[in-house]
Amino acid sequence: MRAVYLDLDGTLLGPGGSVLAGEEGAVSDAGVHALMLLRERGVPVVLVSGRSRMRLETTALLLGADGILPELGACDCGYPAAPGQTVHDAIAATGIPAALLTREPGLEVHPAAQWGREGSHVYRGAVAADAAAWVVERSAGTLRLADNGRVTGGNVFHLLPAAASKGGAVATDLARRGIDPAGCLAVGDSAEDAAMADHVGRFALVRNGAEADPVLAAGMPWITRAAYGAGVLEAVREWLGG
Repeated sequence: MRAVYLDLDGTLLGPGGSVLAGEEGAVSDAGVHALMLLRERGVPVVLVSGRSRMRLETTALLLGADGILPELGACDCGYPAAPGQTVHDAIAATGIPAALLTREPGLEVHPAAQWGREGSHVYRGAVAADAAAWVVERSAGTLRLADNGRVTGGNVFHLLPAAASKGGAVATDLARRGIDPAGCLAVGDSAEDAAMADHVGRFALVRNGAEADPVLAAGMPWITRAAYGAGVLEAVREWLGG
């Protein structure tokens, strides 16, 4: 048995978060074709995203996905929370989310990412070069600031438990499903997505992700020629073929 792990925004979904959005305002159904091809071959698709569980469940129903891994694994990584308290609330109680916004004037709470939040705190914009180090120091190593790629208005940043990552979430899901990691594919557009590469047989970085982060691209053995959903379709076809 094998599976495919797909990031959403900037990968399967194009600019603006649409599965029909391609490069430079073009309409593209390539992402839909990728999902159809995997469904025809009986390959489970798992969505791995920074979106909340409720948002991701709705998206999975619309796209016909077989599983979800929400909030970069922040909800299920063992971060200490009081009875009845979410990880999101426990992080808020540290005061670091509010302090981060005060410290980083180029950052704002991501307006589209608040519904159903249980784990990470999500921001949009830009941060200083030492922002991630500040979070580690301020939290005594219990939290980290993760750059989850480009969106309209800047980059998306998650303030989340240090133990949380897309890679860790994929590893847990593989074990739960009893799947051989070597037979699986993951596709993404950011450094957070690249953490999945250590847990699957093949990882593809879509071209728009490589263009947005040349440092990341320099260490990637597989970068698709196409961007967004077309890049996903390219990766799926090559993976299924070989």
